[in-house]
Amino acid sequence: MLKKGLLLTTAASGAIMFAAVAVAQTNTTTSTTAPVTITGISKTSATSTTATPVKVPLKSTYTASVITKKVLENESPAKTAQEILAREPSIFVTNNGPGGVNTSVTFRSFNAGQFAETYGGIGLNDAFNGAVTAQADNDNNTLVTSNDFDSVQLYRGINNPSVNSYNSLGGTINYLPRHPTDTFGGEAGASYGSFNTVNYHVTLNTGLVDGVKQVVSFARQNSDGWTQNDKNSGSNLFYGFDAPLNNGATNIYGSFIYNTSAGLVNQLLPVDLLSKYGDTYQLPTSDYLKQNTSTNFAAIGGITQQFTPYLSGDIKAFLAENDYVRTSYCNRAFSNTQDYNISDCNHASNHLYGYYTTTFGFQPSLKLSLPFNTVQFGSNLTFAHLHSREFFANSFNIPQNAQPNGSGNDFWNEHDVRTLGSVYIQDEISLFDDRLKITPGLKYLYAITKDTDQAAYYYPYTGSVSNTAHYLSPTLGMSFAITPQLVAYASYGQNVKFPDITSYYNNIATNSGKVQPVTVKPEYVKDYEIGLRYENGPIVAEANYYREDFLNTFVTTTDLSTGNSTTGNGGSSRYEGEELQLADDFGHIGGNMVPGDFAGYLNYAHNSAIYTSSYTDQFSGISVTSGQAIANVPQNLLSAGANWTNNGYYVGVDMRYIGSQVLNNAAISLPSTFKNGGYVITDLTLADTIPLHMGIVKAVKVTLNLDNIFGVRYYAQSDVNQYYSSGANYKEGIIGAPRAVYGSVAFKF
Repeated sequence: MLKKGLLLTTAASGAIMFAAVAVAQTNTTTSTTAPVTITGISKTSATSTTATPVKVPLKSTYTASVITKKVLENESPAKTAQEILAREPSIFVTNNGPGGVNTSVTFRSFNAGQFAETYGGIGLNDAFNGAVTAQADNDNNTLVTSNDFDSVQLYRGINNPSVNSYNSLGGTINYLPRHPTDTFGGEAGASYGSFNTVNYHVTLNTGLVDGVKQVVSFARQNSDGWTQNDKNSGSNLFYGFDAPLNNGATNIYGSFIYNTSAGLVNQLLPVDLLSKYGDTYQLPTSDYLKQNTSTNFAAIGGITQQFTPYLSGDIKAFLAENDYVRTSYCNRAFSNTQDYNISDCNHASNHLYGYYTTTFGFQPSLKLSLPFNTVQFGSNLTFAHLHSREFFANSFNIPQNAQPNGSGNDFWNEHDVRTLGSVYIQDEISLFDDRLKITPGLKYLYAITKDTDQAAYYYPYTGSVSNTAHYLSPTLGMSFAITPQLVAYASYGQNVKFPDITSYYNNIATNSGKVQPVTVKPEYVKDYEIGLRYENGPIVAEANYYREDFLNTFVTTTDLSTGNSTTGNGGSSRYEGEELQLADDFGHIGGNMVPGDFAGYLNYAHNSAIYTSSYTDQFSGISVTSGQAIANVPQNLLSAGANWTNNGYYVGVDMRYIGSQVLNNAAISLPSTFKNGGYVITDLTLADTIPLHMGIVKAVKVTLNLDNIFGVRYYAQSDVNQYYSSGANYKEGIIGAPRAVYGSVAFKF
């Protein structure tokens, strides 16, 4: 009854709230205003003669930044949606292979399951395992690519409840969907480069036809990758539409993404082997092979309505699917002769792992714009289902022979359901002639989770376990204009991350004859922010300090022989740091002596993440002490760039410094005594946009991207494992992308 009551209450509150104001609607010609967004750009596009610097609203009470469309226009064709984020403070991104194979992202030292990624405000995070890419060993699984969005908003910390989402501990990253244009146009282009990489894309904007604007875009990528076994290919289809009605008072809109990928997955190997056989070395496919395919789609549709000059509303409905399948082969005769761990080599030579989720829901909101404050209300209701399974066989043909009594060839056959809900209210109050802004907010979140596992190899009987969790999240932000150009701000927030499904299923895999109740507690975070923001003409600068205090930090232990993971609570921790952003559009330098326009940016972050209590893992015996650094956290991140434009020419240089970091142990998310050193990656972009008069073709853009131009050697992923014979630790890794060159041609019409 509790579950049903919560669902009905949340659904009814959203529907009644929206319907009530719809009844009160009056005829109006007031244009629908787009949601308030962060504005600004960082690089000058190749066809621009002026540039606007990166900036956020000067009087914002929270820490935020933006990546705009003009930045995206000159990015390397090899960059994934997550890699594009790495230019911003406190974001660290690596890929094990092309197209986003095993992408790893941290945001303010939080892992990918501890911050939110949203698309048009709709959560992308997997409802059961937290992250957006590579969650639950989905090694090659991507939904959003750079083909699907125009710009990115980055909200740091807990932030206000109208922009944060589930898992928003370290922050929220919101990809803004592509919007169709008012006029007909489009682009067709292709690129070729290192690792036999071929990309091509076609985009068409219909313009406003019969009251509807539409855009459709298709992109395809193929690459052999930079290691011996990471070949990858993928296709992405995007469709979006806007239908303005009632003189702009109403707008019906929608976005649809369909993405497929297929390829091989490389393996973490001892660095001694890489030193001996070369950085690109992987085990021969006759001894070890991982192949995977994935299909993802997401559909979002909604209506915005200007009810009165003061009241507007929006309601979205969404549906998404993730279908991931991996088949792997291991020559067990070979693996038995090795002294190091080779994954998927337990029990049988061939494995099939499947992970299938469906997610749907709706998200209504209202905005009341009053003379001295703006009040927002909103809610979200998300339903999700997961079917996770793994089967084994001693031949390449792997039947999916699940049996209810556990006599089949399944390691596990699991069905999970989760309902996530939230309701929020927030206000933005302006006082003293708009010099002082105060933004209080309150958000209620809950999760209802049920895990059911069929009797299988790892489960002695069929069983299920479920629970309900909820949390009230307060936020408060303030800003004060010291001068018209200089603003000080401070904010405070609390939030929660509900446990992943790994906290549930091992409560069934027991030998006690009964299901154990879920004892893992949610992660609780308190966030403190203080900063200064300065804007004077083309110069924009921001500096801030943040501190986030954790309780019940999640610690995940993985049985390397089975691949099963268990999550528990590991005490308390603290994440804190300083961030700096500086951008300037210099324009002409030296009057007219030097042709063209110049622009530049500098982003720096110092991030510290430590345990504030001691903890010993009951499974591995590995311990941490208070004050010890959390692994996989580069303490210093620096990104900087400069670009020059002149009459269609563009030259841009971008660099990233990634500081040293402590490595995790392979079997548990606790730090080892090993480190990776710091490194610098430098990219160069050269482009020329040439006007044409060839039918509908208006211009052609020719681009040369040189990534990692100095060929810096670094590990995209590495951790610490143990030799079987001696128990001694060894470092294992996968090399990062070396120097690469890509040439592109795009025809604009």
